[in-house]
Amino acid sequence: MKNGSRTSVGALRVPPRSLIGSSSSAVTPDESSTLGDKYLLGSGRSDHDRLRVISAIHDGRTRELLRRAGFVSGHRFVEFGCGLGYVTRWAASEGAHATGIDLNEDHLAVAAELAHEAGLKTAQFRCANIYEPGLEPESVDVSYSRWLMVHLNRPVDAMRAIHAALKPGGVMVCEEADVSAVYAEPASAAYAELRDICMEGARQRGVDYSGGRRAHLWAKEAGFEIVHVDAHHPHYVTGEHKGFWNWTLRAVALGMVKEGSLTEARLEELVAGMNEADASPDTLVAHCRMHQLIAKKPDMKV
Repeated sequence: MKNGSRTSVGALRVPPRSLIGSSSSAVTPDESSTLGDKYLLGSGRSDHDRLRVISAIHDGRTRELLRRAGFVSGHRFVEFGCGLGYVTRWAASEGAHATGIDLNEDHLAVAAELAHEAGLKTAQFRCANIYEPGLEPESVDVSYSRWLMVHLNRPVDAMRAIHAALKPGGVMVCEEADVSAVYAEPASAAYAELRDICMEGARQRGVDYSGGRRAHLWAKEAGFEIVHVDAHHPHYVTGEHKGFWNWTLRAVALGMVKEGSLTEARLEELVAGMNEADASPDTLVAHCRMHQLIAKKPDMKV
């Protein structure tokens, strides 16, 4: 993304003014269109940089979690909501037969291109709905998703679809957010207000941005046995990732501007306040708390 009205924080740059404050330009559909249930983050190439930062921040812990879940070479692995396919490609590089599923055809095209460039012949990508993924019943050893269930109106039904696709004894691995844990210290009124605006907007759309703390309950309702739960909470004072939640909250809020529930002028004020917190070497910014879940489909064998 191009540099905006304030200096960048590391490699994570603030938005161009044309997206947050110019009265002569509307919010672009590429930045704010819904996809799937009530997904209000970017749906085009403008969102690729944000997905790459997610990968940089979280993939190390994700790999550790998958190994803890029993993931090994030869497994049939499926990632739901795969985005640009970072985890799917890693699984293929480890010897799995890996499939990435998403509704965003642009992301899938890039993911497939990257897999081809890496020579990953066991990685494939296709467009499908989480509720009807088109997978053969009881054919998957390990499923994975990150930041998917919190964007869904029916997370339990999504987990039931995963349950049906897993082999008996197969595992579902999820990493889901609690966005209510985002904060700055010293306190930033802008961070707090935009976080709360986004949380309330999610509630009004019937999705749960704090759902990470309830992922284990959703899994139990879907018929899983809970194997492991944990959480981690990234904090930054400096560095290229400090402003990531500024970026993400802003991306959600752009969708709300398009809906008419937030004005561009107010969003510009809040972004300026968040940029100030990000630029201060004395201000700590806490990202959302990420809840990790390993859940097992009961093995029905006697």
